[in-house]
Amino acid sequence: MALSFSATLKAGLAGLLILSAAGFAQEPVSKQFSATAEMTTSQGTRSMPVTLIIARPISAEEALPLRKALESGGQQALLAAIQGGNRGRLSLGSLEYPLDLVVAEPISGGLRYAVVTTRSLRVEEVNESRPSLDYPFAVAVFEVPEFGSGKGELYPRAALSIDADGRVRIERYDERPGLLKDIRRR
Repeated sequence: MALSFSATLKAGLAGLLILSAAGFAQEPVSKQFSATAEMTTSQGTRSMPVTLIIARPISAEEALPLRKALESGGQQALLAAIQGGNRGRLSLGSLEYPLDLVVAEPISGGLRYAVVTTRSLRVEEVNESRPSLDYPFAVAVFEVPEFGSGKGELYPRAALSIDADGRVRIERYDERPGLLKDIRRR
């Protein structure tokens, strides 16, 4: 009987390894996008290059468990839950930020991305206002069609919520969001 249990266990593990390998093979390759960010600062409007490298995005449905973290502990609990997610990076000019959460959902003719870093974006060397602990995220939301270029918005300081469908919702801090223009796949 021990032999049949062992054989069953080995067959089960082999099946699990095959399924894992199949899932790994279907893992999406990282996607790269380039864009131009246009931000309004105290010194006027500034344009700077943006590069987004997205790895391992999740669906809105997969983001639903993060809603419990928000409900139980607010923005700081969500920050702790996603920090170190290693889902890509965002380069704004010469500054680079890790992406801790990437939610992708299909839209008519393309994809909509919500990318989140747990580090506030510093558009200028010295910020005019102090960032609040209640707005610990920087977020880019953009749409990319299958063909052509896309557009979006960039929120240097934001708070997040996740609706009943798993979509990331943004509450911005004091400033207006920046624009992401001419987003293209690389």
